[in-house]
Amino acid sequence: MNLTYKIAALAGVAAVLSGPAYAADPIRIALFGFAADNAFTLASLEGLKEAAKEAGDVEIELFDGAFDADRQFNQIQDAVASGRFNGMLILPMGYSSAVPAAEEAIKAGIKFGSLEYPLGPDPTTTDKFQVKGMTTFVGYNVGSIGLRLAEATVEACQGRDPCKVALLVGSRSAAQDVPKIEAFNKHIAEFPSIKLVSTQDTLWGREVGLKVTQDVLQSNPDLDVITSFADQAAAGAEIALTGAGMNVGGEGVQLIGLGATKSAVAAIRQGRWYGTYVELPYMEGYLGGKNIIAAMRGQEFEPIIDLETHSPVGAAIATKTNLNTHPDWSSKWDG
Repeated sequence: MNLTYKIAALAGVAAVLSGPAYAADPIRIALFGFAADNAFTLASLEGLKEAAKEAGDVEIELFDGAFDADRQFNQIQDAVASGRFNGMLILPMGYSSAVPAAEEAIKAGIKFGSLEYPLGPDPTTTDKFQVKGMTTFVGYNVGSIGLRLAEATVEACQGRDPCKVALLVGSRSAAQDVPKIEAFNKHIAEFPSIKLVSTQDTLWGREVGLKVTQDVLQSNPDLDVITSFADQAAAGAEIALTGAGMNVGGEGVQLIGLGATKSAVAAIRQGRWYGTYVELPYMEGYLGGKNIIAAMRGQEFEPIIDLETHSPVGAAIATKTNLNTHPDWSSKWDG
């Protein structure tokens, strides 16, 4: 399923942002998403649409990746062959799998950028492009995500010795999770009082997060902290904990997620969760879109943007403390 959005120039703004110099080269941007019904993809799409609205005379088409790297690869190749697009953005299902298709697009003169994760052999390299000719990258260093979650886990374990931790990942074999797990485990290993008692796959989902947490509690009823690579899985873990009659937050089990969804931020403000790694899918689409448009119109832009350094709460991990100092900030997505 593909969805097309045509966004005309705004009245009174067209002369500035999309004047006659641009009319001969209309901008058509393809967004290759994780999946058309995926909340992260849809939030990125909304940001891209806002960038297009500000610029004027920009068409956007969303491609449904259906969480399939091969499908995404073929979609890029077909879109290049169609000749309909001069800009492309991808939420990559794999760091390296989409590279040959991206290179075809760049060779064809298409402005190409990646969101969330960088393209190339090393997902922890975000200070330079690994694919020659890339236009932009807006996202995160996955190694840093793992480290920040580990640091938050250490903080949540303060005053607990031993501190029993369960790690809920998306998939231990997923390209985006392997570096996170390595960084997390390396940092946790520096603290002998912290015992990582279980690492479980959740497929980043609520239902699986609920089920695996129930299983973990069977052998670890005295769990102290659950750290998750997805807010959705952490939400499932909370259901499992409360269903087992266990307290969450405070003296109970500490929950740490990844995503900064509306639900997670609310749970942190209420004191039920300890924190969440701040991801900004709306800003990924917005800034990525602005960069593609600027590149096509010969304007200056910042090609590489590490969003961890642009956290709206002043830190990579949103906690009750830093949320209290930023009372007006609210998340733009949920899942």
